[in-house]
Amino acid sequence: MIPIDLRSDTVTRPGPAMREAIARAEVGDDVLGDDPTVQALQARVAALLGKQAALFTPSGTMANQLDFAAQARPGNQVIVVAQAHVLRYEAGAPAALSGLQLTPVAGVHGALAWPQIEEALHEDDIHCAQPALVCLENTHNRAGCAIVLLAEMDQIAAGARPRGLRPHFDGARLWNAVVATAIAPRRWAQAADSVAVCFSKGLAAPLGSALAGTAEMVAAGRRLRACWSASWAPRGCAW
Repeated sequence: MIPIDLRSDTVTRPGPAMREAIARAEVGDDVLGDDPTVQALQARVAALLGKQAALFTPSGTMANQLDFAAQARPGNQVIVVAQAHVLRYEAGAPAALSGLQLTPVAGVHGALAWPQIEEALHEDDIHCAQPALVCLENTHNRAGCAIVLLAEMDQIAAGARPRGLRPHFDGARLWNAVVATAIAPRRWAQAADSVAVCFSKGLAAPLGSALAGTAEMVAAGRRLRACWSASWAPRGCAW
């Protein structure tokens, strides 16, 4: 009998076909932009999500944090649902790397409504952190991987964008929502300016994630990825 490990959906392992594809993959230097396999992966992810560009990252945490650093300034406010992955399981990276203030808002099974978010936004006051991002997580890890309804995500995006807030979608487990609902990834991603997806959750890849969005944001993320990879990590941030 093959044991089933339910500690995490990241425990899944690549099968023989995936291992063979990894071994046979054409490789190059991603720093110089000439790794054809990475280039093809990034292009495919961008197309799946309907975004201009995508960037490969080793982890989902890095994908989320590159987006935060690229789209917000130190001292900005980021609205998240209570128990969000970016708040609970990313080693304090929003504060350690980008100096951001995360404001958790109580939701129901990982879902928020725009009036809740609007109420949590800081007022336009020099003493308050200026709101910059709204982070949506779907499916929601701590809510038992519950699917946040597309209509709810659309409502939040419709309220956030006129206020100058950029919606970010932590879609690490987006593939589960796609299979469960038969709604295409591109449609899910419409509610966000930027999307992070993971390849080790649901797809059984041994590692890897990607950040997708505008070409400008992805270019900024690429520069930050190089900076963080080459420099010492701030104390207290354990990647």
